[in-house]
Amino acid sequence: METWLIVVIIVLSILIYFLISYQIYKKLILIDPKKNYTVVNQADAFFAPSWQWFQETPKENVHIRAYDGTRLSATFIPSIDKNSDLLAIVTHGYHANSTDMVLIAKMYSDLGFKVLLPDQRGHGSSSGTFTSFGIYEKYDMRQWINYCLRIYGSKDRILLHGVSMGAATILLASSMNMPENCKLVVADSAYTTFRRVLFHTMKPKLLVLFLPGVDLFTYWYHRFLLSKANVVKAVRHSTFPTIFIHSDHDKTTPPYMMNDLIKAMKKARTADYLVKDAPHGEGFVVDKIGLEKFVFDHLVEYFQLKRPKPKK
Repeated sequence: METWLIVVIIVLSILIYFLISYQIYKKLILIDPKKNYTVVNQADAFFAPSWQWFQETPKENVHIRAYDGTRLSATFIPSIDKNSDLLAIVTHGYHANSTDMVLIAKMYSDLGFKVLLPDQRGHGSSSGTFTSFGIYEKYDMRQWINYCLRIYGSKDRILLHGVSMGAATILLASSMNMPENCKLVVADSAYTTFRRVLFHTMKPKLLVLFLPGVDLFTYWYHRFLLSKANVVKAVRHSTFPTIFIHSDHDKTTPPYMMNDLIKAMKKARTADYLVKDAPHGEGFVVDKIGLEKFVFDHLVEYFQLKRPKPKK
């Protein structure tokens, strides 16, 4: 074969590789401002009561600036107890928004917590053109915690609850120098590494060969690598008590990821609840009563909530 033809084939192959890598980068990382990312149908009979509560309950929209100037938005719901020093920060996942977490927000509000529902960067009402799967979002979470302590009560006892990417975000944040006000982490459907998620979800599997190319674009435009979304490595340094929720039919973040995270958390107390016959992130849909009891049992321990007296 002629040398010039070999060179042409190599150049074309490289161009095709990076063209496909760029398309994957755009689909995974970039956020379309025209899309209303959401995963919950609030009109569904299961979610309708909590959605009606959210519409009627007093609340306010709040905003902060992230470390890079991104405008972040959240909804704050005051406690039914004006003297409450309990605060729950409830965080959504990838291609979702804060209102998708209303069911969980109501659970904590009913227990006397103030509730903050942040929109992750690029999602909901927050600004931003890309997502980083917890890499930059962990700093946003720390900003929200500092904001809440400054505005709503410096002595507040804080619970962090996240689902999927939201769980990864709070687990990554918990490994940083966090205030001692943070008393408990609730991680629902968390992943070990984002690369592992892609290995499970990318179709066809051949597309994983383009991840190095995707990394080139994420680093060029946003200064991060996908490998930095490594939750299992981060939680080795966490000392915050953490309870894990996972689903046995989760094909996005399989149950072994929860087990790997628990094994890695040698410095923190952990507990776990595996929901039977539930897909990714839908544990509360399938087993709401069981999960509420599981969470409440730990709230009694870490927040000294009083158990309701048995009915006579």
